[in-house]
Amino acid sequence: MGGDSILRHPQEVTDKWFFKNGIKVSGLEVSNVKAGSHIMVYDEDTGESLLSTYPVQYVEDFLGVAGGGPFDGTTKWNVVDVGAATEAIVADSSCGVFRLALAANNEAEDAVLYHGDNKTFDVGNGLIFECRVNVAVAAGTGVCAVFGMAGDHNLDKDSVTEHAWFRLQAADSILCESDDTTNDNDDKDTGFDITAGTYRVYRIDFTNLADVKFFVDGQRVCSDTTFDMSNLSASEQQMQPYFSLDKASGTGLGTLDIDYVKIFQTR
Repeated sequence: MGGDSILRHPQEVTDKWFFKNGIKVSGLEVSNVKAGSHIMVYDEDTGESLLSTYPVQYVEDFLGVAGGGPFDGTTKWNVVDVGAATEAIVADSSCGVFRLALAANNEAEDAVLYHGDNKTFDVGNGLIFECRVNVAVAAGTGVCAVFGMAGDHNLDKDSVTEHAWFRLQAADSILCESDDTTNDNDDKDTGFDITAGTYRVYRIDFTNLADVKFFVDGQRVCSDTTFDMSNLSASEQQMQPYFSLDKASGTGLGTLDIDYVKIFQTR
């Protein structure tokens, strides 16, 4: 082992390196803090995951034309569309973007992107959820936005009793929430605010269900709150990626531009 704390296998050539946990090399940060856990490599500057040794790796970059694959309503993604809301791939968007947006109409509106309640991901399997989102139009009066992992869809977000997600509501503050049917943590302020036109990387780490962790741009947030989701039953641990904008009435606006969704877990 060299003095640079990089572990090199003696039989490997110099371009294949094995890293200690926590080391930072050329803007990369390696994480494998849990004994026996898989390795994640993150961009140190943005917090985006770049490499993973998890056996289940799901990446949706929203590339291609709507209706040509996962958006035809038969596989992967489904939408909920109420009122004049919008759910669509943004045409000619760099790197692919899916948009949820509410209109100024004084009416109930909902724009939801989810897996149609087909809950094939297991947060009990060391799951890590990540997305890159630009809140292009801040949540207006009466508007609620959430994105993360959830159980079955419900237009009343407070009625979704199995979830861990980020939340925005009529303010620029980014909030964290979790619920395992018993332990309910609501509206915990991350200390970060959204800036319209600016993408942030949001991550939720379920590797310890008794202490689920939230990150914004690679920085842990709400560390003074224990997001305990250990009360979830085996079936309740089955969840889906979930993005939602809704309002019950009024002319409030809101737009979420989703650049990608990444989910990692063991089998």
